[in-house]
Amino acid sequence: MGREQRLLSRIAARADPGRGRYEPTATENLEALMESVREHLGRLLNARHGMSETLPDYGLPAMSDLMIGSPEYVHSVQAAIQKTIEQYEPRLSGVRVTAVVDEEAGGHTLTFRVDARLVSQTGQHRVWYETMVSGKGDFDVSA
Repeated sequence: MGREQRLLSRIAARADPGRGRYEPTATENLEALMESVREHLGRLLNARHGMSETLPDYGLPAMSDLMIGSPEYVHSVQAAIQKTIEQYEPRLSGVRVTAVVDEEAGGHTLTFRVDARLVSQTGQHRVWYETMVSGKGDFDVSA
């Protein structure tokens, strides 16, 4: 989580000001904010509809009915990723998801690039994340 501080850490720091120097929160530190968003995207894209009782549509829908590798599958996953990020990651705006073909892997790797604007206290910053889908359907998100 980089230099992002959890709620209890921030409360403890305020209760004992002589504890050390002030560490910026994620919203004050662009790098930590980007890492926080990357970690949330990993959790979000690896969740499936119905896994959360309070938010039944949190995560991606089950894609098992589609033929893996078909153009319809890639387009459906791409659209689902974009919709899910737009709905559940408010720190990103102008989200655009594109499929990336890895020629070195012989087209057997499914990768998506997420381009967006990261909204922070200092303004909006262009960011991108890349997510690779494993054979088991797990998403690995990198910045």
